[in-house]
Amino acid sequence: MTQVRIPNLPFEKMVNEKGEPTSSEMTFRQTLITGLQKYFGEEGLVMPTQTPLNLTIIQNNQFPNQSTGNNEFTCNLGTMIYVQHPTDYTLDKVMIAVRNSNDYPNSAPIFKTVTLT
Repeated sequence: MTQVRIPNLPFEKMVNEKGEPTSSEMTFRQTLITGLQKYFGEEGLVMPTQTPLNLTIIQNNQFPNQSTGNNEFTCNLGTMIYVQHPTDYTLDKVMIAVRNSNDYPNSAPIFKTVTLT
């Protein structure tokens, strides 16, 4: 998974005596904006689209942790997915992964529907 890299805020002055951005401030802004556009796209963040069947596969996917020998679920809490019904657009929904029980991460997360109003 690609991670967003946010540059550190410079410790120098943000503006000069005239109220104009300093070169370190401009570098920070340009680096931040370029990184956000690269990660999120110039139009903003778009949730991945999945079918209901794929949602179940994503929710239950596991991999062996080499250091512990235990299986771990690959779906992170807070994962948001746009679920596209194969034949009826009125059944499309936005879902988010939440804990299924108090023994998470030993149990799979579960996807709950986000209510949009």
